[in-house]
Amino acid sequence: MGAKKILIGLTYFSPNVSGVTLYAVILYEELLKRKYKVKIITSKYKKELPEKTGNIVRVIGFAIGKGFIMPTYCWQSLREVRKCDVVNCHLPSIESFWLALWAKVLKKKLVITHHCEFGIDGPWHNKLIGIITYPIHWLVYLMADKIISYTKDYADTSIFLRFFKKKLIYILPPIKIKKLKTSPKGTHFVAQNSKLKTKTVGYVGRIAWEKGLDVLVKAMKKVDAKLVLVGPYKELAGDKTYTKLKNVEMVGPEKHEDLNKYYEGFDCLVLPSTNNLETFGIVQAEAMVCGCPVVASNLPGVRVPVRMTGMGEIAKIGDVSDLVKKINIVLGNGKEYYQKKAINLSNFDYKKTIDQYEEIF
Repeated sequence: MGAKKILIGLTYFSPNVSGVTLYAVILYEELLKRKYKVKIITSKYKKELPEKTGNIVRVIGFAIGKGFIMPTYCWQSLREVRKCDVVNCHLPSIESFWLALWAKVLKKKLVITHHCEFGIDGPWHNKLIGIITYPIHWLVYLMADKIISYTKDYADTSIFLRFFKKKLIYILPPIKIKKLKTSPKGTHFVAQNSKLKTKTVGYVGRIAWEKGLDVLVKAMKKVDAKLVLVGPYKELAGDKTYTKLKNVEMVGPEKHEDLNKYYEGFDCLVLPSTNNLETFGIVQAEAMVCGCPVVASNLPGVRVPVRMTGMGEIAKIGDVSDLVKKINIVLGNGKEYYQKKAINLSNFDYKKTIDQYEEIF
């Protein structure tokens, strides 16, 4: 019969920088290594990107906030679904409806990977996307054969997933990072004019409104440590959160393979997200693998890595005082304390994730 043909659909693919993109890139590359025939259908979100590169098809369209509208996606997706055996949609995405519809019409296996869901809070464009995608995603989940969620903790509170428990499979996201041979000191990132601050608190991810960075910046005024933010900010469509964060060091986007030097240089990583657009926080699992303890928000799914491993503390959502308290606890205990008590870190392994996908496909 030959190698199974898999079509992966998501709104943004590489070179876009996000947890969803990283997840899809690892899945794509590792399935190719295992001799599957894998194709990506995604958006041509930048003019300079080619419409077709090898196994990647990019569809022309236009952005509305974080969303991307592709008028010709209907027909281009039909052409690609015809050629495959399995369709794997990565949600949220408005265009997933067409992939799901053609999969059912053409009797292809339909597997949904649920990354997060839009609420109706935040900026106007997020509210608009939430209103538009809500009924679309319901239809997609109804058509799905299987639905992959990162954790049961998140699925139990999801506005969608809790109604599709018979279809759900729980798979941790693919964690693929290597520890440095020589770990840098925490002071590696301390500014020269901040000599009294010998410890560094870090954040890795998009500098976006839902990440709770305003809460983190306020908290750091009561923490004797340097704050460093690593991740894209000027490049984010429809989000100018970075303009509101004053007197904070922003490194900008870094290649994924270079993040280990930050994780190992930080004394503590903080994930202060405030809503369900954050469902796990791949960066905190990566940090833990690199020996860096974490302070994470008490959000469903986001609190799971700390509970699994014991490598950090959980802070109340949006609570500045509690965030200060938990960061100070981690800094006071020190990295070695959490490294010694850590358990279950071997569960953060991309190979295990791909094994589970193979079973489903």
